[in-house]
This record gives sequence, C-alpha cells and structure tokens, in this order.
Amino acid sequence: MQPTQRHHPVLLVGAGVREYHAHSLLQIPATHPVVLIDRAVPAWARPYMEAAVSVSLFDPGELATAVEKLTASHPISGVVSYDPKSAGPAAELAQKLGLPGNAPAAVAACRDPAWAAALLEEHGIPAARSHTVHNEDSAVAAARSMRFPVYLKAGTRAPLRADDDDEVRAAHRKFRHRDTAAPFTRAVTVEEFGLDGPAVGVEAVLVSPGEIRIAAVTRTDVRHALSSSPLGHSVDAHDELLNDSALTQLVTKAVTALGLTVGVVHLEVRLTQRGPRLLKVTPGLADDLIPLLVDRATGINLARTVAALATGAAPDLSARRQRAAAIRFLHPDATGRVSRLKAPSSFADQPWLDRFAWTQHTGKSVLGPPHSRVEDRLAHWVVTGADAAECGVRLSLIGDQVITRFSRTASRPVPKS
Repeated sequence: MQPTQRHHPVLLVGAGVREYHAHSLLQIPATHPVVLIDRAVPAWARPYMEAAVSVSLFDPGELATAVEKLTASHPISGVVSYDPKSAGPAAELAQKLGLPGNAPAAVAACRDPAWAAALLEEHGIPAARSHTVHNEDSAVAAARSMRFPVYLKAGTRAPLRADDDDEVRAAHRKFRHRDTAAPFTRAVTVEEFGLDGPAVGVEAVLVSPGEIRIAAVTRTDVRHALSSSPLGHSVDAHDELLNDSALTQLVTKAVTALGLTVGVVHLEVRLTQRGPRLLKVTPGLADDLIPLLVDRATGINLARTVAALATGAAPDLSARRQRAAAIRFLHPDATGRVSRLKAPSSFADQPWLDRFAWTQHTGKSVLGPPHSRVEDRLAHWVVTGADAAECGVRLSLIGDQVITRFSRTASRPVPKS
C-alpha cells in the first residue's frame, strides 16, 4: 500500500493507550510519516513521530490555532485517528483542511445515542429498543416497559446500568447534570439490556460512498454476571458470517443512514432470534486490540487502511492469511486490592502466543463481578491458531497458569453501571 505523497505526513489525532493502541500506531509509519497532535505526547510514541504537538483535542479554538501553525511547516496529506475518543476532532480537522473524511455531523451522530437511535428508527433499521427521555419519570416508565435491568446513555459518556427505579433516577440525574456541546445535549436514552443471541462485531471498510467491504467479523464473549465489559474477542478468517446476507444488509443500511462515507467502521450487533439487531456504530477502529486480531487472522491491516483512505489512496484489502486469532481479558474474581500477580511461563516460547501483558499492578484497587469494567482488567493475552476452536483451547492454557490474589478491601465505591 503506497501513500498519495510519501513526503507529506499524516496527522494522527490522539496517541491512545499503549496497551491497546500501540499496534495500530506502529503500522502507519511504514507507509506514511506521522505527526501527532494530542494533549500529552507519551514517551512510548515519540520514536515513531516525525513531529508532535501538545494541545487539547477538545478545545476547538486552541486546536485550530495549533493545526494552523503546524501545517505551515508540515503539509498534511491526511488526518487519521484510531482511538474512538478522537474521532470527532479528527473529522473536524479533516473538513477544515479539505482532506478526505467523514462529515463531522455523521461522526457526532454515531457518538450520541439519542441522535443515532432517531436516525436508525427513521430508516427502519433493527436495533436495540430504546426510548429518548427528558425527565426522571419518563425514564422510569421507559425502563419498566423494557423490564430491568436497562442501560441509560447520553452523549459519549459510558452507559450506566440500572436495576430498579431508584438507579434509573440516579443515572438520569448524573447525565442531566453533565453539560456537553454535542447535539441532543439534554437527551438521555433508556435502552434494553441483555438481548438474546451471540454478540458480534463487524469490521467494515467504506472504500467510497456506496462501496462497503466487510473485512472481518469479531465474535465477542459477553457475560454480564462476570463483568460489564467483554471478556474477550476472536476473529476467524473462515467465519460463516462473512457471507451472511442479513448482516451485510444491516451494515450497509446503518452506515448509510448515519451518513458515513469513508474509512473503517466498527459495528456491534446481537444475533437475536428475530434477526441481527444493531447496538452501536463506531466510526474508526475498534478498541480491545481487535485490529491486531484481524491482522493476525487475515493479514488485513486496518490501521494502514485508515491511513490510505485518509490520503485518498486505495486500501489494500487482500486477505494474506486464513487463520484465527483471539484475545482474553483477565478480570478480577473479587473486589479488593491486588496483592499478587504471576504470569505463566510454560508457553512463553510458543509461536502461537502473540503477547501477554499485565494492565494492573500490585496495590491497585479493583472491582470484582459483576461491576468490573475495562479499567479493572488485570491482564490480556493474544493467541493464534488454525481456527477459533484451537484459539479457545490456547487461551485457556494460558489462563489456567495465571495466578492472582486480592485483599478483600476495596478503596473505591462500586459504580451503578
């Protein structure tokens, strides 16, 4: 894959978190020089940058001034982001610089649950049931109509789980007291929780308006009794859902309804008995190292695909591998302070173990089931194999050797989410 202009860098908006985003960052310099713009420039990312600018990504005036100064000395060939939190500022900058990208309004719609729900309903797209509410009483009524538990969502904030009337009211007050500049700023949505059927992700590439390619399907392990965040993901190059017409149709209709036209898109879907139901659309790369799994399973490099499309070049979507890859996240089995972490040693030299990484340290307080979240994860490991079943066996081989211990006193409150 070749950039449009090799001597002109791409502008990377946000470095992200090393444990989850380093893989994506490392792919881009192979085809495009990179200039980073972020509030802080992390030391781990500096070796891969041609230049870097420290500025708030969410102060439009400050950001515009910094980019104007930057482009005077560094002509930019494209604007890229791989951290979903940076998708909004990246879209604004691409539009300001006259470079390829999704319309900022389309990105904003994806990131606002009420706005997205309204567009999906308008276009008749099957999605999780949701109601937009404007006061506590209507929120409680909506929750009761769906049966508990439910999710409450607003803007780009993390959803809050509610198990009864009081928790619905508390979550609604928390959202309403938060000011935001996003459209539908005062709207809160109540969404059904725990749809039946497998949870999957779709990694779609919008090559151009009307041309959509599905690069991979991600199978997600969701168990709400253990954690509010996924326990793992797997990608199989031979997944039968790659040829599922109902899923393909849902993806096509959803991205069109939301106004997305170019780039990589991650869609979260439930395969219910009534057919696929859309949960969420993220303009950009998926989190949780899913781009790494896609690369290891298929050879399709989604980070370089994003960079190519951002510069107006054609992406290389050739599948060079026909394998599988999977990741498992280790969640605490109790609430407390981490007192011991021991990694497995028996399989360290096995070529199928792609990586093992701790994401916590001893002395840190974490939440156990069912309240643990992404920030409570203790570790993750990635394996490869001939198919998803072999990956599952290898994930368990590693997990069986990981040792963790906790003291049972938590220092932070249990969230109602």
